[in-house]
Amino acid sequence: MDLPHWQKHWYDRRVPFADECRQARDSLLADLKQPALAQQRVLADIIDMSADSVHWRERGYDVVAGDPGRFRSVLPVMRYDDFVPEIQAETRTKGGTLTCSPVLRWLKTSGTTGVPKLVPYTLHWLLTYRIPAMKAMWGTYLEYHPELLAHPYATLDTQTVREDVFDFVHGIGHQAISNRHPQVNSRDWNPPWYESPWFGPGVPSSHEARMYHRIRHLVGKDLHYISSINPSTLISLRDLLAEHNERLVDDLRAGTLEGRPYTEPDEEAARHLEEVLRRPDFTLKDVWPSLTLYTCWLSASAGLYSAKLEAVFPGIAKLPFMSCGTEGVTTIPVDDSLHSQPLAVSQAFFEFVPAEVPLGELVDNGEPTRTLLFDEVEPGRDYHLIMTQGNGLYRLWTGDIYHVDRIVDGTPWIHFVHRDGIFHSFTGEKITESQVTSAIQQGLAAHGITTGLYMCGPRWAEPPSYSVVAEVPEPSGQLDQALSVAVDAALHEINIEYAAKRDSGRLGALEVVTVPRDAIAAYVESRRQAGNATQYKYKPFQRDVDFVTALTGR
Repeated sequence: MDLPHWQKHWYDRRVPFADECRQARDSLLADLKQPALAQQRVLADIIDMSADSVHWRERGYDVVAGDPGRFRSVLPVMRYDDFVPEIQAETRTKGGTLTCSPVLRWLKTSGTTGVPKLVPYTLHWLLTYRIPAMKAMWGTYLEYHPELLAHPYATLDTQTVREDVFDFVHGIGHQAISNRHPQVNSRDWNPPWYESPWFGPGVPSSHEARMYHRIRHLVGKDLHYISSINPSTLISLRDLLAEHNERLVDDLRAGTLEGRPYTEPDEEAARHLEEVLRRPDFTLKDVWPSLTLYTCWLSASAGLYSAKLEAVFPGIAKLPFMSCGTEGVTTIPVDDSLHSQPLAVSQAFFEFVPAEVPLGELVDNGEPTRTLLFDEVEPGRDYHLIMTQGNGLYRLWTGDIYHVDRIVDGTPWIHFVHRDGIFHSFTGEKITESQVTSAIQQGLAAHGITTGLYMCGPRWAEPPSYSVVAEVPEPSGQLDQALSVAVDAALHEINIEYAAKRDSGRLGALEVVTVPRDAIAAYVESRRQAGNATQYKYKPFQRDVDFVTALTGR
């Protein structure tokens, strides 16, 4: 019997993919033992690719081509917004403005103003940096768990997708970094499951429908590994199994998907799934007894999911996902350390500033900023991260704060702590103070109320959500309800990641509770007088929701 196309692709790619990942991991390990040489190589490569660009020549930055040691004194530290004029020009030139490599697509990520960012995804960056980073990470996963390539049903990859692109900027696709479609060339991301039915562009694009297709394809099979970025995705996988239990059992029993023939009927798998899902406390290990590994972010706020993940994956091994954002990769796991990974010295040119330095103010005022290199940071301290990428974004202040855990062979091992100005991020929504302030202003303005003091914090529940206490002239339950809807809707429009997580049910609706004017001011003063007078300050963002009970009695 002839194999279906997707399985033929899987078997054709299994050995080459494993070899490519192993080689990428070996290269990374070699660089981690000689980090200074790796950083010099990266900086030289970036200068070589950018020195002849329009922007560098206009600003006189091309002088560093002959003297790389002047790089930090000639080029300023930048925010993303500082690059917008050049990025807008690049959308028309499609390369040559910030860097001399062609722009293949524009990567989409939330902006602080609600306007999605445009991060250039260049051919050079793709082939030299991003794809090798992914392969190195998978090389580590394969090193510890080779069974993830045991057979075509062994791995469920939810960290990447293939979706048709419908958003374009002057003819160039504008899409998420996780969308690996369309393929650029033979060196682009091409895992064995690339052509699998649950992975291709024919799968529904909504979170729930796509997840159902994944489950339907793999339930009843010997699934060994589930890959994710956010732990919330893994929790939602279990929730969807519970929600669609009868439908899944019926589809397995009939061999259907969405009412159409899909596979051979599987009565045995249907009976097993029916028995498992009948139990209210079922785990993913119950659904797939063959499970041996899951991966996702495990540090910072993602660590709040630890207990839930243990309940969903009892006794299952776990490995971390790389520390990264749309703008670039910061760390890559090379062993089974869960909360600390080595600085990815082959991915970018990295600089650091002690976290206690008000870097935002310095950058806003155009003041010179003294930075530290990788070999100048100290274990036990927190630092702002500044990185220069091969996509044209140089000396970019990411807003990320990292903690240095230790130094190994000269390379810092670090973990993400939080974003500067961000108080929490349950599922990767990355809400900033300015975004919440703007949403509250819009909600209050619609009711003719000016914005006063407010506090906002994360509420752990099923699903998690955010709680806001806001001062108003005349508090009422009716106003609470109206503001909750209005502020949640405004934040939905301002932050595309928040919108995605709300639409998929991974975040609950934000709740607003109103209190009289001066209530928050009095609360802040009471905390100051309770023995923390020199350090306690009013902060709109709180680490928990203790303030809600203190202010409202709820």
